[in-house]
Amino acid sequence: MSTYVFSPEWARERDRLLALEELFDDASARHLAGLGVGEGWRCLEVGCGAGGIARWFAERVGPTGRVVATDVDPRFIDARGLDNVEVRRHDILTDPLEEGAFDVAHARAVIEHVADHRGALRRVVAALRPGGWAVIEDTHFGGPMAAALGCYVHPAEHGPLVGHLYRAVDTLFSAAGADASFGPRLLGELEAVGLERVGGVVHAPLVAGGTDNWARGSLEQLGPRLVAAGLATTDDVDRFMAMADDRASHYAPPFMVTAWGHRPMA
Repeated sequence: MSTYVFSPEWARERDRLLALEELFDDASARHLAGLGVGEGWRCLEVGCGAGGIARWFAERVGPTGRVVATDVDPRFIDARGLDNVEVRRHDILTDPLEEGAFDVAHARAVIEHVADHRGALRRVVAALRPGGWAVIEDTHFGGPMAAALGCYVHPAEHGPLVGHLYRAVDTLFSAAGADASFGPRLLGELEAVGLERVGGVVHAPLVAGGTDNWARGSLEQLGPRLVAAGLATTDDVDRFMAMADDRASHYAPPFMVTAWGHRPMA
């Protein structure tokens, strides 16, 4: 069961997903390139969003490779002109998926939204050929990290507000069954589902006001729900929006944990 708190019906949802790609695609691509993704590889992109990594895969693997890009709602990916990309409406927990078919599988900001995290990871691992790689990325902004993110805000007077709103979104995630702090658990979870050579890094960009529409867009979409649930006030949301639009400010979006592991040959 998906516990995704964001609505694909929101008018600017595609822009929010594109902003996520702008922040993190380069780092994701570096990790995938480091694994050797190249001509002829078979690639699985779980939760393809607006399709940035699926398109990167398509360029890397060429006409002899194959990319399967899945999403429970794939409306935002444009794969026109990419003959080696199959876009598939698919739930990683419940829908059929080829086993032992892929050289690499990638999912970013997806597993944290699935109620059965480990079950979803097992499905991803089963889709890998022996010797294949999984690269899984999830966020960290819940619990104590909410206050820590407030430390990266300039002017510093906005720090408590940012920490408060991250805590509020964390509470909304938890109420839906999602996990805003799943990222730090990734390495242990990849080992638990049988992967080897597990490793990971944390990516934490700092953004200037007026340059980011992921954190800003996320809060804009969730703001009415936070207010309705008594987790924040309209003034809280308006003050964050003003800060996020101010070129003289900067802040940190949620940290992204990137973890990888290798399916054993035997």
